[in-house]
Amino acid sequence: MRNNFSKTFKRSVTAVAVSVSLGLAMPAMANDGLLAGKSVSGSGQVLSGVTVTIINIDTGLTRTIETDSQGNYKFPLLPAGNYSLEAKKNGFLMLKQEKLKVSSVGRTSADFTLESGDIERISVTGAVVSSIDVSSSESQLVVDLEYLAKVPVARDVTSVALLAPGTVSGDSDFGKNASFGGSSVGENTYYINGINTTNFRNGLGGSELPFEMYKTFEVKTGGYSAEFGRSTGGVVNATTKSGSNEFKFGASAFWEPSSMRASSPNVKRTDADDIARADSEYYVVNSEDKTGTNNYNIWASGALIQDKLFFFGLLNQESRDRDYATASKFYEREASDTLYAAKIDWYITDEHILEFTGWDNGSDLDTNKRQYDHDTKTKSDDLGDYILERGGKTWGLKYTGILTDDLTVSAQYSVNEASYSNLNVGENPLGDKPAIYERYSGQEFGGFGLFTPSIQNDKRTAYRFDVDWYVHDDHTLRFGIDYEEMEATEDTQRAGGVAYRYEECDADALANNELDCTNVRQEFYVNQGDFETRSAAFYIEDTWQITDNLVARLGLRNESFENYNKAGDKFVDVTNQWAPRLGLSWDINGDGESKVYANYGRYFLPVATNTNVRLAGDELYTRQNFEVTSIDENYVPTLGDATSGLVVYADGTLKGTTETVNADLDPMYQDEFMLGYEQVIDDSWSFGVKATYRELGSSLEDIAIDAGFDESLGGACTLCSGFHYYVLTNPGQDVTITTDPDGDGPLEYKDYTITADQLGYPEAERQYAAVDLTLNRAWDDQWLLNFTYTWSHSWGNNEGFVRSDNDQNDSGLTTNFDQPGLTDGANGNLPNDRRHNVKINGAYAITEDLSVGANFNFTTGRPLNSFGLHPTDAFASLYGAESFVKEGQLVTRGSEGRTANTWSLDLSATYDYYIEDSKITFRADIFNVTNNDKATQQNEVNEEIVSYDGAFGGYRGGPLATYGLPTSFQTPRYVRLSVSAEF
Repeated sequence: MRNNFSKTFKRSVTAVAVSVSLGLAMPAMANDGLLAGKSVSGSGQVLSGVTVTIINIDTGLTRTIETDSQGNYKFPLLPAGNYSLEAKKNGFLMLKQEKLKVSSVGRTSADFTLESGDIERISVTGAVVSSIDVSSSESQLVVDLEYLAKVPVARDVTSVALLAPGTVSGDSDFGKNASFGGSSVGENTYYINGINTTNFRNGLGGSELPFEMYKTFEVKTGGYSAEFGRSTGGVVNATTKSGSNEFKFGASAFWEPSSMRASSPNVKRTDADDIARADSEYYVVNSEDKTGTNNYNIWASGALIQDKLFFFGLLNQESRDRDYATASKFYEREASDTLYAAKIDWYITDEHILEFTGWDNGSDLDTNKRQYDHDTKTKSDDLGDYILERGGKTWGLKYTGILTDDLTVSAQYSVNEASYSNLNVGENPLGDKPAIYERYSGQEFGGFGLFTPSIQNDKRTAYRFDVDWYVHDDHTLRFGIDYEEMEATEDTQRAGGVAYRYEECDADALANNELDCTNVRQEFYVNQGDFETRSAAFYIEDTWQITDNLVARLGLRNESFENYNKAGDKFVDVTNQWAPRLGLSWDINGDGESKVYANYGRYFLPVATNTNVRLAGDELYTRQNFEVTSIDENYVPTLGDATSGLVVYADGTLKGTTETVNADLDPMYQDEFMLGYEQVIDDSWSFGVKATYRELGSSLEDIAIDAGFDESLGGACTLCSGFHYYVLTNPGQDVTITTDPDGDGPLEYKDYTITADQLGYPEAERQYAAVDLTLNRAWDDQWLLNFTYTWSHSWGNNEGFVRSDNDQNDSGLTTNFDQPGLTDGANGNLPNDRRHNVKINGAYAITEDLSVGANFNFTTGRPLNSFGLHPTDAFASLYGAESFVKEGQLVTRGSEGRTANTWSLDLSATYDYYIEDSKITFRADIFNVTNNDKATQQNEVNEEIVSYDGAFGGYRGGPLATYGLPTSFQTPRYVRLSVSAEF
């Protein structure tokens, strides 16, 4: 054994603080810290029986343990904070470490050397130096508020996640979300103090809290251990602040004034006929966008009972105002929301702790909508007010206990509620007035508010139990169970119960905001019900110290997913999905300054609850065109003869569970392989290189099985008439369902198996390959620097849970595999393929009280497509411009070039002012300083429906003039001013 403990002691005891600065990998311990190390004598011999005592400086928590036969000691399940450490053994000098920082995520290593003698010696850690965790094979970034106080970052979880290598921004149409390792933005999970807050309908984001509530963010980009699941993207694991014996309070205010925010460019239509039809030359209007936010926080923390009961509480008031326009509408939005959050810690004894975390972040965004003339800057009377409800109440209770020196447990129960309701203002939140509009101009009539209002309330109840068992000096077992029940309430319909789209209208009448039309499309959409989803898992993992320099992590997770239809019957029952997690880390020289690590993992994704709502309910969705006999004073038509057949997308009946789901169903899963190397250069610098490969093993989609029935049963599928017969399955596999294909006989209600060849679908494919290069300098009270370059490639025929290129957040039910013809040309570069990405951020202390920070990001553009009507597949053409087609010919995915490369630079300046022991901080952040305004998205639809071809049996298309026009741009320059005080 090498005698390197004395040499590396100062490095090891500061590992967590430095790893936060450097973004190095550290293993998770379910939001609890782990302090561990080894004791040796001055001659390098292992010392067993050393009494090690630690005391939390802030709370008085005290624990004592003896080193084992190999000289090792471990303090698991430690609340984060500053600790003192004392080590003593008869015949040796006592050693004391006065301040040792333990993070709430990962492992803090503190090896020490005892010298012979009989007097006390005090050891004080020197300057912060760089370090790496040679026991970890994970890929993650740990960020705390000290780091965010130095570098300009927007105050949301996604912006923190985007600091990590291998993450890129998703399309803005889904909101602000991140893609991890080529996955779609709907495949990540989000935790706060171990509470899962992920949107389980479609996976898009999780709960947000004010940054004053957070303590650390753990961004897992790959290789995460068996205790984490239900993600094929990444994991963001945040922890909150806790109270201490010292009473503290503070306040902060943040202003993002609209007067200091720039605007993105406007986009005009270029075709005269298109302008005349649309009744506006503007395609995208950004010049009227005025956005401002004021955010105020007050917080307090302390001890309700000294050394026993602690609290941290926060009150947040946020006001948001936004005015913006489209080519024909003007919107005024405002919200004034109050958020409450609290963390309570009860130290029943030093070995048994009970924690409560709770918040209410419910938000109402009030919106007024009016018709708008961009040329004259005039607004019409109200077109209807509506409210967007978001957030809700969340709380969790967690127990951690040290049962013996070798056995620790933790148990957690939590409830997470969220609303995604969009409500019209009025007696009926789903609309008192029908949705009425003109097809081409988009003019609205009758003041109906939202076109499709909805009541959507979700509730997740979660249980988990984890055990750490130190079986042997070289083996630590971690095992546990993880169970979630998710309930979704849905009540969605067209405003007022029906929508009318007028066609063949008099242009002069429209100019006067009147309707004189000869044709109208009547549309009904209703979807109501309560739906339930359950996810369960158990796991076991062994951390095996094979040699002094080699650590293996051998994990196995078993996943099960259940989805229930509106009647409460189970329609998805997937059990015993085994997910191995295997990692290896080699401390090359045994000095903790370099490592090679490798990892393999399989990750499963549950069936989105959106699938229950859309596929397993009694959804009604129909369309039909009629002649217009007359139009009343409320713009409601009197219908004449039908001018088209009734198109039935969903007939309002609740189908049996075996009729719509393949009997042999596999969940969505992905395999991941990583190989990496990290090296400490000196006391400040380190670098790393990591290669990642991900491959989608299976994907769940709804597919139309019409073609298979036609081939196998001679065209007897009358249930396929009107539109299509959809089944949830794994594309490219055989489908077995129990049904009566022609609805009423003579075919029997029985099992039918349609082969993959008959259906004609390819298997879902998604692959991702990447190399990350990192160079980091730790903060030394003067400056820090983090540099990341990522080369990556994402390709295949399936982006994943959501679909960016046509803005579908219909998780699990996108059009990707709705017809075999829609997959023609679908193999290519996927939307999250950003080939080159550079991230540089850092900070510099000009004086002791004045510092500046910078954050730079460069990203290559995303692939572009051309969508049109399928020229040879009639079924596919009925979906409109959803095929990979240009000028009537099939093309391939991503064949139309890329959006422009983008870069942005954010800057900050911070000044600390002290009044005795109190600190007041003044800060200014400028985001996108140079106001770069490259287009990040374009209209990729190249054709529109122009006619129905009876001989062909489908629609024919013609050129769309707006193809290729920008639809979204980089976030324009804006300024955030803030002041905070701590007492």
